[in-house]
Amino acid sequence: MLVELGYRCHTPPEVFGTRVDAQGADDTVWLGKVAGSGWVVLNRDAKIMERPQELAAYRAAKVHMFYLPGEATRDHLKFLVETHLRDIISYATSRAPEVWRITNHGVHRFVDQPLKSRKKRR
Repeated sequence: MLVELGYRCHTPPEVFGTRVDAQGADDTVWLGKVAGSGWVVLNRDAKIMERPQELAAYRAAKVHMFYLPGEATRDHLKFLVETHLRDIISYATSRAPEVWRITNHGVHRFVDQPLKSRKKRR
C-alpha cells in the first residue's frame, strides 16, 4: 500500500538479506541495523518499550516508531495506516524521534499504561 503511494518501504528480509535471516531476529539486532537511517518504523511489538536492552537499542537507533495493534488483521492494519498516514508523516517529519501508537482513534504518543488497580469490594 505505501509503495503504491510512492513511499519506499524496507522489509525485514531486505534489511537482513533473506526472510529466513529476518525471522526471529532480536529487536536489538534489527534496531542496530536501522540506526541512523532516518526511517520510520511501523511495528507491532510494543514489548520493545518494556525490555531494557531493546529500549536502549531503540534510543540509540533514533528512529520514529509507530506501533500498530498486534492482534489486528491485515485489512485492519491497512485501514489504520491509510486513515492516519497524514498524522504519521506529520509526526515523523516535524519532531525528534519518538514512539507513537496508531489506534482507531488516531495517533497518540506511546505511554506505558500501568494495569488498572482493581477496586476493593466492601
